[in-house]
Amino acid sequence: MNKALLVFIVASGFLLFIYANSSVFNRHLVQKDVPERLAAAAALVHRNQHPHHHQHHEGKHRNGTAAVGEDGTGDPSQAAASKLKRVKYVSKGTNDTEYNIFLIYTKESQNMILHSQLELFLRSLLKYSTIELHLHVITDEQSERSAEELIKQQIERFHRTAFYTLYDVRDCAEKISDIVHGMMPLFNYRSGSYYSDALFLLSLGLHRIVDRNMRRAILIDCDVVFRASVKELFDQFDQFAPDQLFGLAPELTPVYRHVLSRYRMNNPQTSFGSPYYLDKLPAATDMQPLGTTVPRGKKAPASEPRHHGYPGLNSGVVMLHLDRIRRSRIYEEIIKESTVKNMAEKYSFQGHLGDQDFYTLMGFEFPGLIYRLDCVWNRQLCTWWREHGYSDIFDSYFHCEGTVKIYHGNCNTRAPE
Repeated sequence: MNKALLVFIVASGFLLFIYANSSVFNRHLVQKDVPERLAAAAALVHRNQHPHHHQHHEGKHRNGTAAVGEDGTGDPSQAAASKLKRVKYVSKGTNDTEYNIFLIYTKESQNMILHSQLELFLRSLLKYSTIELHLHVITDEQSERSAEELIKQQIERFHRTAFYTLYDVRDCAEKISDIVHGMMPLFNYRSGSYYSDALFLLSLGLHRIVDRNMRRAILIDCDVVFRASVKELFDQFDQFAPDQLFGLAPELTPVYRHVLSRYRMNNPQTSFGSPYYLDKLPAATDMQPLGTTVPRGKKAPASEPRHHGYPGLNSGVVMLHLDRIRRSRIYEEIIKESTVKNMAEKYSFQGHLGDQDFYTLMGFEFPGLIYRLDCVWNRQLCTWWREHGYSDIFDSYFHCEGTVKIYHGNCNTRAPE
């Protein structure tokens, strides 16, 4: 009797082992609707182009879904079955349609609304998206798990296919340490930890952080809500002039009127810090804002009509033509500490908004490097300056014409869902 019982227990254990490793047990990991050719191509590219990568990207996902290994190993067919794949950047070669979206998601535990902002961002992005996306999230150890879970939830909700890659913020900060060192004293109102300061300048050195084969990318704040497909935003790259490296929309508050108050007092004819919408140019200007056709150094006639002023730029949405940035010698000179210091001194400029301050200054001195993105692609909602000394002129800055494509809920303003 005891021998029969022992045989029964052994047989039961063997059958349980077979069942646990069967495809039936693991069927919840398999999604059949993603083309197998996508993962096969990804595996081939990774095997050929990315033999060495960070350890935290290898093996399986935290959520249990198999992925193609960073060294090209793993089970490509199983990776193909997943809608959501945590992989390093997969270059599409000469194909121009690369939809790389970068986010910064850190210190979630110290920001009560950050989680809901990212959830709304992802929901609106995927709701309107008509393309296959690659999300790139710059995060920290505390926030990483939450970011992954949110991405997974929204991908499953909208039945979309997407890649995503996570970057450690400390690694990113190290790669732009020289930029941070030179700019932080000029563009930060207080000093925090090193990598916290670096967060506000990451876009300026993103070309150093990402895969060198990545040609284009858009860095977007988490507090935005989409009202159109992000493909339309990527299509704006086709409008860039040959020398333009970045694309940014105008600042829709008088913050730079305030920052430039000393310069404007000494240069009363300047249009720097003036609202985006102007009917006419000032009677005479010695420097022209971004987008004007008047050659630098010449005076514009008082009767010449103009639609756009130059209130500064907002970095809630930053388009980056990465391959041009890497090749640009003039940009390498501009981001040097000595150049930035000279620009700041010239305009009596002490900022507090990180990369946004730099782009605004670069727009003063080198307007040909920046594409003027329409305000509908970064319709800011912050009204702080209305209650802080500029109520009489605030609306002239805040105005934005056209159908809004992206709402930007800066100053913790709730964007309309």
